[in-house]
Amino acid sequence: MRTRRSITAVVLALSVVAPASFTATAAVADAVESGDAVWIGSRAGHGYPGTAIFPIHGETPADPSAPGEPGLWAYCIEHDVSALTGLSGVVSDRAGYLGSNRFTDPAVQARVQWTLTHSYPAVDLLELEAAAGITALSRDDAIEATQYAIWNFTDLWSDPSTPWAWETPNSEAVYHYLVEGALAGAGPTPTAPQAVSVSVAGPATAPIAGSLAGPFVVTTDQASARVFTDPAYPLTDATGSAVDADAVVDGQELYIDLRGVADSGSTTLTAVVAGTAATGLVVSVPTVPGETPTSASHAQSIILVGASDATTSASAVMTWAAAASPTIGTTLTDAADGDRMLPSTGGALVDRIAYTGLTPGTAYTVSGALIRKSDASATGITGSTTFTPTAAEGTVEVAFTVPAGYAGQTLVAFEYLFLGATTDGAPIATHADLGDADQTVSIMAAPVVGAPETVAGTSAGATRLAATGGALPTGLSSAALLAVLAGAALMAVRRQDSV
Repeated sequence: MRTRRSITAVVLALSVVAPASFTATAAVADAVESGDAVWIGSRAGHGYPGTAIFPIHGETPADPSAPGEPGLWAYCIEHDVSALTGLSGVVSDRAGYLGSNRFTDPAVQARVQWTLTHSYPAVDLLELEAAAGITALSRDDAIEATQYAIWNFTDLWSDPSTPWAWETPNSEAVYHYLVEGALAGAGPTPTAPQAVSVSVAGPATAPIAGSLAGPFVVTTDQASARVFTDPAYPLTDATGSAVDADAVVDGQELYIDLRGVADSGSTTLTAVVAGTAATGLVVSVPTVPGETPTSASHAQSIILVGASDATTSASAVMTWAAAASPTIGTTLTDAADGDRMLPSTGGALVDRIAYTGLTPGTAYTVSGALIRKSDASATGITGSTTFTPTAAEGTVEVAFTVPAGYAGQTLVAFEYLFLGATTDGAPIATHADLGDADQTVSIMAAPVVGAPETVAGTSAGATRLAATGGALPTGLSSAALLAVLAGAALMAVRRQDSV
């Protein structure tokens, strides 16, 4: 089943490879092609009566009395067949033409094609009047001259002297320019229609807020395309650097920068190139709306032409989910042995940070500081790490170096997570809890040199030897030592006397 294409105020071509997060209004290579249906609007206000041009719309407008700007235009190629408007016709190439006049001749088709591409609206009025050697050319005169030139080839003899009821001398001058130019410039067969195509392929995975959404790949046979989003979001390359959105080339990959976005949302990405491939395609019109036109029964056949400023575009609606709120948790340990105790002289600490809710492929920076547990004052000891996660959850480490001077203190690591490669702006996640044991390390007290051990229950200054022996205090005098020995000998004698 053929998908309906649409022609809007610009000629619209859509070709989008889209996952679930992308919605394209159609998927085609060109704006119109054989088999497409187009709606033929009223000719009122688009030229002199009898020679007015047909406005062409890709879809039947909701209000046919106010259809808006057409995407294409059309001239008549059957002078003696009545025209109908306000209904849909079927597009075909020249081989699908249902009429029987001279337009069936390839040489005539070539002259009509030359006329279309050198006249209004394919050429603007200023350019056309310059080519015809006149001034002050009106739109109605340009349309009349073009229609008469086409009929001259399709229904009359191709002698440019054929008289017509020209409204003005300017109309006649343009007519002669077109007919004489087509006779001299057109070949024996019509040239191929201008090739104009553009498409956009979206990323294979659904984007989320807070990331670079992409890649979007633009494909076109034109030198460059203009790309924009609506609502507007910055366009970048894979590294997040800005690109020239007015000069996107074939095969270029683009990303929509959602790094500063947290909520869900959507935007339409459109790639636009100049020109249209529709000029020269034929529209067959039924005599009764909704019926199929045939060679035996059809209204006036018409031929399409794109305006000089016509564009071909590809569009897709991209939607994304809200970013998960990032969280971090930390585990601070001695880098040397993994415990939570540093020597009194200091040392190296490592804080292992577990994160969740991050966007893979996006840069983050985690910055930490050591805080005194006693009074929550800053030590000035800091550390940071910039990283790009490959998954939403994972771990990263921040190193701290504690110098001498913190003996006997208890330190707590506070960590802050920032989006990007710097700590600019507000953190997107914080873990700062003085009471969290996993964030806490202690520094040993400095040793006291030369202090004797005091035995509990003794008077100050009393000392004892270890149970396994030891040295007496060096301050004991020789006399005291002799007295002790004499006392011991006396006790031994008394024990002997009592035996």
